[in-house]
This record gives sequence, C-alpha cells and structure tokens, in this order.
Amino acid sequence: MEENKDFLNECISITNTTIDKVFKIDSNDEQEKQILGAYLFGMFNGLGHEKNSTPVEIQGAMIQVANEKLKCSLESAVQFSQFLINSTDKGSHPTMFAIIHRGLEGYFMYKNGETEKLSRDFCDIIEVVKAATER
Repeated sequence: MEENKDFLNECISITNTTIDKVFKIDSNDEQEKQILGAYLFGMFNGLGHEKNSTPVEIQGAMIQVANEKLKCSLESAVQFSQFLINSTDKGSHPTMFAIIHRGLEGYFMYKNGETEKLSRDFCDIIEVVKAATER
C-alpha cells in the first residue's frame, strides 16, 4: 500500500514540475490538455515500469491527475484514462499512441534532468498536432 502512495506522489511531482516549469500549455485549450494528458500517461508508464507498478496504479494516478490538475470531472477523468489505455493499441488511435510513447521517452529525459530537451519534445508535439488539425 505504501508503494502505491509513493508511486502516486511521484506522478503528482512529475505533473507539478512539468506543468509549472517545463510545459507551456493554454489551460483553456482542450486539445492541449489532452496532449498533455497523453504525454503524462506515457511518463507515468515509464515510472511505473521502474517501480513495478500495476496497470491499475498507473490508471489510478492518471485519473487523479486528470481530475485535479487537468480540471476534468471525475467521470471525464475516468473516461479519458480508459481512452488512453485503449490508445496504447496503435490501431485504436495512432496519434495518441505516438504521444504516449513520446511521453514514455520523455520520462527518461525528465529523470536525467534534460528539461530543455523535454520541453522541446513536448512543444514539437503540440505544434505538429495543431498544424495537422488546422488544415
């Protein structure tokens, strides 16, 4: 049980650090919040792999972060986390699949203190998705 709390606390720490210091998003832009959520989900999976966390622990952390930090209702946070889980199948949603995997790589940038590289990586994703959806 204590390990669950440690994992959740580390996920919240990652979220707070990245939102406050690394990623710049418009908190009123739903698309940017979804991209951030997918990227964080990838980061949580990287941390979860290192900590031998269960999929349920990772999903629980994602629900809490989506609810508290991304300001989703609890119902929306649960639905979003399930959407992210489904998106780990490339055929389900290739764009979200790619963002989740970039977030997984982003976890290791975060862990190694490569905040500038992490910020660039995230900003590149935002730019590419925005450009593709504005066509």
